[in-house]
Amino acid sequence: MFAPSRRVLAATALCFGVAFSLSAFASACEDCHRTCFVERSACRAAGAPQAQCLAEYVECRRPCNCPLP
Repeated sequence: MFAPSRRVLAATALCFGVAFSLSAFASACEDCHRTCFVERSACRAAGAPQAQCLAEYVECRRPCNCPLP
C-alpha cells in the first residue's frame, strides 16, 4: 500500500506532531505552576502563616490540571 519511504515520513510527521503538542502542554503547565509559586512567595513575604500560604498554593495549582512536578 505505502512505500517504505512514505511510512517513514508518516511516522516522522506523527512523532513530530506529538512532540510539539506535548511541548506546548508542558509549557502551559509550567507557567501555571510558576504563577502559583510566585503567589506563594508573595504570601510568605507578606508575613502570612506558612500553613495558610501552603493551602492557597495547593488551591492555586488545582485548576492547572497538570501532573504535579
